[in-house]
Order: sequence, then structure tokens, then C-alpha cells
Amino acid sequence: MKTMLFLVCAIFFFLTSGHAQISFTEHTIDSYSNPWYIFGADIDDDDDIDAVSAGRLSNCISWWENIDNLNFTHHSISTVDYYAMGVYAVDIDDDDDMDILCASQIFGVELYENDGSQSFTYHIIADWGFANRLDVEDVDSDGDPDVLAVCCEAPSPMVGWIENQGNLNFTPHVVKDNWDNVNCVYAIDLDGDDDVDILASASQAGDISWFENDGSENFTEHVILHTLARPSSVYADDLDADGDIDVLATICALDQAVWFENDGDEGFTQHVIAQTFLRPHMIRSADMDDDGDLDVVGAAINSNKIAWWENNGSAPIQWTEHTITSIFLGATGIDVKDVDSDGDLDVLGAAQFGNSVRWWENDLNPGIEEGKYTTVEYFDRFPTVISGALPLKLLSEHRVLDITGRRIESDNPQPGVYFIVYDDQHVQKIIKVR
Repeated sequence: MKTMLFLVCAIFFFLTSGHAQISFTEHTIDSYSNPWYIFGADIDDDDDIDAVSAGRLSNCISWWENIDNLNFTHHSISTVDYYAMGVYAVDIDDDDDMDILCASQIFGVELYENDGSQSFTYHIIADWGFANRLDVEDVDSDGDPDVLAVCCEAPSPMVGWIENQGNLNFTPHVVKDNWDNVNCVYAIDLDGDDDVDILASASQAGDISWFENDGSENFTEHVILHTLARPSSVYADDLDADGDIDVLATICALDQAVWFENDGDEGFTQHVIAQTFLRPHMIRSADMDDDGDLDVVGAAINSNKIAWWENNGSAPIQWTEHTITSIFLGATGIDVKDVDSDGDLDVLGAAQFGNSVRWWENDLNPGIEEGKYTTVEYFDRFPTVISGALPLKLLSEHRVLDITGRRIESDNPQPGVYFIVYDDQHVQKIIKVR
């Protein structure tokens, strides 16, 4: 007998989203001694975002398994990685699992090779002391990911890239050395010529520079800014949506977040995004409010703050600051990922003095609102009362959401109310009783 007998008519609900002002709910991942950076990635291949971090003074590297977005299980990768700082997760060896990279001030640039079951084998891929931050990009356009790193202190502060030659063979290349307190690196095609350039900042030298790749990995430095005010981080994106890549940066001694507008020929004009952002340490771009333009997210150590600046989409861009947290002691690391798989971007953070790794849930997608009703003709596709596993073979054209609007991947979730999404617009309410 068809499911139509369960109901006189079927009740449907609309998913609501929009571009209203958003707020964030804080969730603690774990207490962790002196974390500097955090990176979100699916480490265990279960289609959700886990977290990776390094404890600089506790000499640890760890990852936290995302169980249900609210509960995370700690897994140790190393407890003897002295002065571990920057971390990154990527499939470096092309075996379909996530490996972990770490910048250690003692050992250099390290690779923890994942065997597919989250057991890790240790490799040093560049013996670069005082390694601090990392990025990953295919610098030589040969189809595999290379690693970029900066080494921030004496005796050899420098920026370079580590060529991935396959089969876990790596060749380090120095791009610029004796660059005092170089502290951040980001790889991107800045000049639009289809090769990967390098962007970096050096606080004591006072430079923000980009290094132009000639297509054969010979690099020419171009200084974007020289200042005594200690640049502390860089990033790049097309902030004004004009088809070229702009540069984001933080200026530590001025407590500023800034962006440099690219005129299309790599001439840059500086604009201030924020002031009184005390000792800014990291900056990123992302469309936090889903309005089609790029916003900015940053962390500041002395402000104990993670904030985002809303881009109003006008020319010139007007920025509105929104505080995510102002009590995150010594905020250093951030990442922007959809942690709860609900279609909006959340924020992960590491607080070196607060000894904590956390994430902040973006409420842009508020879940299911029971507000409007309609009927459909195909009630027989899915029953309205379920016991046991969901018949997912019937769901090739549908998605399953829980009551908060988060997507459910399991075919046997806990008893409760769920919704079947049709055509990304309507949903059918179902009840799983056991």
C-alpha cells in the first residue's frame, strides 16, 4: 500500500536562508597547550571537517575527529615535535588520504604520512630551522602539490618552496634568504599569467613582497609595502571582484588589517579595513554572509579577538566589523570551513594563551522553518514514518536534513524528525521512531 494512506495530504516546509546579519555560537573542541595554528580538513574520510593543530610549547601535533559537530575526539600525531607551529592537511603523496604537514622551529618542515587508517609515518622534507608557517600549491605546474614555508628567525630567515617529485621525494628551493623575521607565505597566481607566484611578509625587514614566477620557477621580488610597522601576515583574493588578485595583510605595530587593491598591472593601492585590532596575527577572505562578495576574517593576539569584516559590495568597498569573540586569549590561528556541513562557513580558532582550540558555528543557515505548506503527487517515494535504516536507494534526487538543517549522511541516524529535500527547495517531513 502506498504511503499516501498515511496522510490526507503531505506537509512541506521551505528552507530559509537569506542575507540577514549573522551570529556565531561558540563550541569548544578541546583544551590544548599553546596552540598556534589550526586547520580544518576531513582527515578520516567520513565527509565532515576535523581539526588539526600544533602545540608550540607542549611539542605536540594532534587531530580531532569530528563525531557529531559538537563532540570531537582527540588523536595524537606526535608528542615530541618541538616548537611545532604551522600545520596543513593535504594528500601530498596521491594515495587518497590526508597527510599532515608541520612547520617546526627545531626540525624544519615535516610530513606525517597517513597510512589511510590515521597512523602517521614521520618524514623531514626540508631541514629548515625556525620554520613557522606553511602553504601548499602546485608551484611547478606538474600536477602534484608542493609545499611553501617561511623560516622566521636567525640564523637563516628565508622563504622557499619544497618541490614534490613524487614517491615521497622532495627538493627544497630557497626563494629569498636573510630576510629578517619573514613570517607568512601564500601562493597564488597574482599576475594572471597561469603560473604560481609567491606572496610573503617579513616583520623585522618591514616588507610585504610578491615574487613573480617566470614559468620556470625563477622568482623576481616586487615590494608591495615597506614599513617599520611590522607586517605580520598576508593573503590574497579578488576582494573587489574586478578580475584581478588583491592582497590582504595585517600590520602589527599599527594594529591594522589592510588590503592592497590591484590595478590589473600589479600596481597596488593600500586601503585600511580595520584599526585598533591589537597585534593582528592572521587574516583570511571568505563570503561569510553568502551575499556574493568576499568578506575578511582575522585574529589578533592582544585583542584576544576573532572578527569578520563585512564587505558591502560597493566601490569603494565599505567594511563593517563584527566580533566573533573578544575573550579568546592570545588568538593566533584561524581557518574558515563548513564544520557542520550546513552550507555556510564557520570559523575555527587557536588561542595560544587561552590554551584552547574552538570553532564558531555560523547561523546563516537557520535550519527548517515550518511556515509554508503545499502538496505533491509522489508520496510513494518515501514513507513518513520510518523504523530502522533509511531506504537511501530511493534518494538519488534528494537530500536528508535534520531539524537544524544539517545534512545527514548516515543511513541510520538517531530517532527524530528529519526532512527530505526535493529540488533544493521543498522538504517532506518524516519521523524516525527507532
